[in-house]
Amino acid sequence: MQSVKPPCPDARDIHDLRRAVRRSPAGHRVARVEVNGRAYWIKRPENLSLRWRLQKGNPARAFERERKGLHRLRELGMPVPPIVDEGPDYFVTPDAGPSLAALCRSPDFTHEERRTALAQAARTLHRLHEAGLAHGRPNLKDFLWDGQHITLIDLERFGRIRRLHAAQVIDFIIFALSCFAVANRSLPQIDQALYLYRMLDVRGVYDAASRWLHCLRWLDPLARRLRKCRNSRDLSAVSRLFKWWRERS
Repeated sequence: MQSVKPPCPDARDIHDLRRAVRRSPAGHRVARVEVNGRAYWIKRPENLSLRWRLQKGNPARAFERERKGLHRLRELGMPVPPIVDEGPDYFVTPDAGPSLAALCRSPDFTHEERRTALAQAARTLHRLHEAGLAHGRPNLKDFLWDGQHITLIDLERFGRIRRLHAAQVIDFIIFALSCFAVANRSLPQIDQALYLYRMLDVRGVYDAASRWLHCLRWLDPLARRLRKCRNSRDLSAVSRLFKWWRERS
């Protein structure tokens, strides 16, 4: 599967795009703009309070990790958006369609479209792992779908890897959890996507994830108890993930 190559903006587009960057609110981390009939996304470092800086880390470093990650993955032929313009405190990428999170929640998409998109997401995650890489936090909101191709975004945790295989295992678990959390139910399309990753996997990521879930199975009854006090998609997703794992172990 080759990454899609959106049309590159010409000199006039770049000039108008930079003007749109200057006009966009500087305090917004992400902003969508339309320039000469094309949609783009402007991304800047996140403005964080001291509390969130302590929890999430230095936003300028995260921004630079993502910028470098996009350049590196693009050079490797991975399905990430090209950076069409950049400056010290921003970069711009072309729009690559809605996220899989939006696709799974919207009634405008059919079951078949969801099945195809989730399957392509599983293929894309596997492709990244086969290349000896890990995403870091592959939520469904980080997979964009244009009807034919998946594009990966949000690489702020890319590159912070000490143990690659463990990072890939965590990638798979986060991806599965995100599927169940976004859908807020178990779906055949989710089962098919996870099964597809399992069939493609030759690095032992799926088997290692199964062992991790076995060791973490105490989280399931804990999540069930917490759900009695707090109705949460994430807590429900934990229970659905363990149910899916038990049925396929």
